[in-house]
Amino acid sequence: MRMLALGLFLLLSGPVFAADDGPDEATRVKIVEYMLKTPLDEANPTLVSGFMKLDTAALPKKLRDKARAKQLEIDAVVKIHKGKKKGPFRYPAACQTKIYEGPEGMRVMKMIMGNAEITTEEEEYLELKGNCTEEQLMCEFSLNIVIMRPKGQPPIKHYFLMEADPLMAWVAEKRGGGASAGNRYFEEMKPSCQQSFGSP
Repeated sequence: MRMLALGLFLLLSGPVFAADDGPDEATRVKIVEYMLKTPLDEANPTLVSGFMKLDTAALPKKLRDKARAKQLEIDAVVKIHKGKKKGPFRYPAACQTKIYEGPEGMRVMKMIMGNAEITTEEEEYLELKGNCTEEQLMCEFSLNIVIMRPKGQPPIKHYFLMEADPLMAWVAEKRGGGASAGNRYFEEMKPSCQQSFGSP
């Protein structure tokens, strides 16, 4: 996307605005409405940057889920775009991960364009074949997790991954029975996590 080359790499630096900081509520609402209706490749990078710093909890209730989903979509797009420059061998840095909970988390995940749910077995295959931990998959790639807590039952993890994520190469391989099934889906881009130089 055109906008990524200029502005998106800087979007995730800096804290979100507190409710009593940054633009006033009317301006925040206008920024959100602009981002929800504007394709990412056409959006003004300055407004995208401001949008990514908004605290969605401070927005009117009707916009919170949609705004959070859009922030997560942009975050994933940035990771995927930056990853293309890194190639298949990744040296993931630690980050602050967030696991979402309950129906609200599921609702937000389903609002993200290009987001797909994968199975527990497929996520485990990503860890095995990509030599990555769950945390690394969340920091370096687009993996998101929602935990559902059914009454009287153990918690259930739901995994989500962007369809454009190169990790989908491993998912496709798993769905093909552990082989590429002859379709070479992302064959040359299957990523793996490497140990940082100097690590024990």
